[in-house]
Amino acid sequence: MSVTDIRQLLEKYQAGTCTPEELEALEAWYENFRHPDAADMKWEADEELTASLMQDFKEMQRRKEKLFRNNGWSNWWKAAAVIIPLAGIGTFMWMSRPSATTAISGPVLAEVPAQPDTKRFILLPDSSTVVLREGSTLLYPSVFSDGERVVTLTGEGYFDVREQPGKPFRIRSGKLLTTVLGTAFSIKAYPGQEHVTVTVSRGKVKIEEQESNRLLGILGQDQQIVYENVASVAETRPVKAEESVAWLKKGMDFNSVPFGDIAQQISEQYQVKIEFANNELRNCRIRATFEGTETLDQVLFVLCTVRNATYTHRGNTVIISGEGCRDEEDAPAS
Repeated sequence: MSVTDIRQLLEKYQAGTCTPEELEALEAWYENFRHPDAADMKWEADEELTASLMQDFKEMQRRKEKLFRNNGWSNWWKAAAVIIPLAGIGTFMWMSRPSATTAISGPVLAEVPAQPDTKRFILLPDSSTVVLREGSTLLYPSVFSDGERVVTLTGEGYFDVREQPGKPFRIRSGKLLTTVLGTAFSIKAYPGQEHVTVTVSRGKVKIEEQESNRLLGILGQDQQIVYENVASVAETRPVKAEESVAWLKKGMDFNSVPFGDIAQQISEQYQVKIEFANNELRNCRIRATFEGTETLDQVLFVLCTVRNATYTHRGNTVIISGEGCRDEEDAPAS
């Protein structure tokens, strides 16, 4: 089977729509893939990613079945806590990343309305992710060039950058140029404000002035640099990075919230259309908490797992299927 065939099966597996025969074929491919005497594969451009994804596939399946078999739905949040880190490594990044065959040209401008607590999640061409805060914009190319990855931020955003050796990631924000190789950090650079602030959650970043190329500092985890625009001076100080990005999590703590209301918020944040195959699903109440940095598929996976539902992608539309709930029914939490 080609990588394209495997991808189609994995999409069906993730959506919970695999037939027994398809699941058997997928697991058989996995076993052949990892066997030293495996037959020649028709690799495309995704050999390394496929290898990483396949390492997750069987472990994810094993843990999911064991947790739900032994604990039922009363401990759903524990299952999600185990499965989500596995999925984040390979599977969901595969499902969420832009298709290599998609023909897009020109720069892309992502904008977030200046409305309180409004956020937008962006998946960049290299599978790095950005969460933009209200009143912010991000300008980025539809395809990164061979030599470097450069974006321009106006406002505030949280970046989680995928490491690509020899291909640095740079953010232009106000008078500053931030360079990273693989890390998570936030930048605050709204027009008209006196300061530009860069805060590192993990990894390291290099901060320079754009025009002079003057090095302002190299930041590590839980460090922050505050650059004064008028005086052109910078101060580095220790911080608790999680407190600086508390806005990410705001609005992502759902305490017995109807599925329909959650879907509306997710739809706006991830710029997708969400439909329910069974409208009664909208009444199902859900308890779930997210960090605000998860991919769309990670969020949907948890929400649908809680409600014993499934979802499928149709272009830019997500279809959620499952049994409905009475208005007073709530997802079990403990």
